[in-house]
Amino acid sequence: MRLTEQTRYALRVMAYCAQFHPKIVRVSEIAQATGLTEYTIFKLLKVATKAGLIVSTRGRSGGIHLGLSPDVLSVGYVVRVFEPRFQKCGPADMFDDVSDNDDMIDQNANAAIGRGFNAFIGELDQIHISDMLKGVEQGQLQSEAV
Repeated sequence: MRLTEQTRYALRVMAYCAQFHPKIVRVSEIAQATGLTEYTIFKLLKVATKAGLIVSTRGRSGGIHLGLSPDVLSVGYVVRVFEPRFQKCGPADMFDDVSDNDDMIDQNANAAIGRGFNAFIGELDQIHISDMLKGVEQGQLQSEAV
């Protein structure tokens, strides 16, 4: 399965926020630590705040923080939020819906894709944002060239 860069960036932002949870962090700090531009982060925040992944606070001491505990927020949930094609994809049993136009090969292909998708997203559901911080000291998220 291929994920968009936007989803990878969102996971980096969530991981950075998780390091300081429940404290508020500034977008400029995240940009500096992750190598993402502030513009990219603000684009991600539109989706993340609407989904409740991130809470934004305005004002002098404003910033953002995770809307859920990093021990509860799963990578699978973040992927579903940032990958619209996965939102529209149902579980394997929905792939089994038989149309009058489907032949047996189509039905079997749909079932196989459904099982594969469920295995993929099911594994991501077992990984929490806090798990992404293993081996990372607080405030020490390495930036990668973007």
